[in-house]
Amino acid sequence: MLRASANARGLTVDLQAVADTKRDSGIPEGGALLAFADAVTGSDGQAMARARADLRRALGPAALVQAAAIAGNFNMNDRAANATGILLEGMFVRDSADFRAALGIDRYPSARNTLRPK
Repeated sequence: MLRASANARGLTVDLQAVADTKRDSGIPEGGALLAFADAVTGSDGQAMARARADLRRALGPAALVQAAAIAGNFNMNDRAANATGILLEGMFVRDSADFRAALGIDRYPSARNTLRPK
């Protein structure tokens, strides 16, 4: 989805910034968004407060709410799919192979639940 929306806007996105936050993602205010994503998946309450404040300052309160909703929804969907053993559909396996390899996603323990043969 990120690649499609970035292409529609004429942006060149560096997905490696997800794993290496020193890189420029190519997304406007991407640093604030990545810091928020890291804080959401962490356990440091102070980092979360800073990330929320930085994102609100960078993109406004509506963007903060949208980012929080997206993070929460992704977490819920991901956990439900993983818990029930839903496989990643073939089209998505093919279309995501390049960035899964670049980011090392196939090495995540949960990948065995979504990438196993049918």
